[in-house]
Amino acid sequence: MSVPARAPRTQAQRRDEMRKALLDAAVASLVELGFARTTTLEVQRRAGVSRGALLHHFPSKAQLLVATIAHLAEMRGRDLKQRAAELPAGPARIDAVLELLWESFAGPMFQVAIELRAAARTDPELRSALTPAERLVRDGIIHQTTALFGGDVASRPGYAVAVDLTLHLMIGAATTACLHGEEARVAMLIHHWKSLFPTLVAREPATTTRPASTPTEVDGGTWGYGGRDRPPSEDAEGVRNSADAARVGPTQGSSIAARPRRDDVR
Repeated sequence: MSVPARAPRTQAQRRDEMRKALLDAAVASLVELGFARTTTLEVQRRAGVSRGALLHHFPSKAQLLVATIAHLAEMRGRDLKQRAAELPAGPARIDAVLELLWESFAGPMFQVAIELRAAARTDPELRSALTPAERLVRDGIIHQTTALFGGDVASRPGYAVAVDLTLHLMIGAATTACLHGEEARVAMLIHHWKSLFPTLVAREPATTTRPASTPTEVDGGTWGYGGRDRPPSEDAEGVRNSADAARVGPTQGSSIAARPRRDDVR
């Protein structure tokens, strides 16, 4: 019995496979070696590609490493879509969604992000590339979290504040677990937060005048959540108007602001 010949890969498929191999290699290097020791030569070696192929897709180290965040967020988004159907109904759904959100801060996406954010403080090129990319990913995380909660939770008066507080808490908790290894204490804090979240969601937010955003605040991105283009409550409106909102995933890709300069590749 003859085996049907496989159709040759298209140019677009080959390009996507090459890009994925480079991003997977960059993620592995950042997690294992950290930012300082993750060079384009190391990524090239791990991916098993030529120098020209790497430079064709990512002309600078900043563009390559920043793209890893959107790459990981896209994979996480697909995973959440698959698991959304398993979420329970009723009050138990809040705990389940918060647990899924916490998983995003306990995996490689956060490890990569914390490496890049630390390096971006003193690297202007990396910072200019990282900021818009993180904002896109942040919007995706908030939108999909809102979709998973559903309109009943997202329409409550304190929802926007409760989600913002949740993200800040999880950033700090993930940092503590990553740097100090206090997993048991962090797990206890997340458990307590789950019990507090419904109360915060039901409360009217305090009517205080928010000071104007500072440049540092606006630069906050996925893991800082400082610069918000729109509040989570606006995502809630979109969820209420969509019957299949749970299928919404995080924004794919990233907008890179840094100019590609081949002579800056390190």
